[in-house]
Amino acid sequence: MEQVVMNTALKASEPLVDEISEKSHVDIKECYQCGTCAAGCPVGYLSDYSPRQIVRMLQTGLVEEVFKSKMIWFCIGCGNCVARCPRKLDIPHLNDTLRILSKEKGYPPAEKGIDVFNDSFLKTVKHTGRLYEAGLTMLYNVRSGNFMAGMDVAPHMFKLGKISPFPHLIKGRGEVSQIFKKVDELKGGK
Repeated sequence: MEQVVMNTALKASEPLVDEISEKSHVDIKECYQCGTCAAGCPVGYLSDYSPRQIVRMLQTGLVEEVFKSKMIWFCIGCGNCVARCPRKLDIPHLNDTLRILSKEKGYPPAEKGIDVFNDSFLKTVKHTGRLYEAGLTMLYNVRSGNFMAGMDVAPHMFKLGKISPFPHLIKGRGEVSQIFKKVDELKGGK
């Protein structure tokens, strides 16, 4: 009975799994579940599933569960999984694609505020050319409604020179802005 349910889920979700593979350029069929990605994942212990489990869920057609998972949002893109994978599957890029598609399909992020953080992070990079920590903190706090988050450590961080009240602007800011503009065009002007 379980096999029948799994086969039905796989058949129903095949077009979506194919879309995920096409957009991410990650052929999930290549994964043979060795587990090295999970062993090296620094956020795996925080999440509901490991990278290996996410790929297996996609292989078996459990796309809705993947869209609802914390792992696709917790992935920090460190690349440990890619470096260790004998098949060189780009799991961080797969997770980026899964985040985009889950939002497009109407699934809210599994962790409250994480999409606000991601969007705030990208806004600071878009405007300064690199991460502006104080700006990220202020923007995230305002957008999330958690106005005082991190304020207890801010004075110490300023004193140590770890964050600056002013952004460090890079020389190639225009080029970085053009990258964001091109991505917006590819997404249809969103």
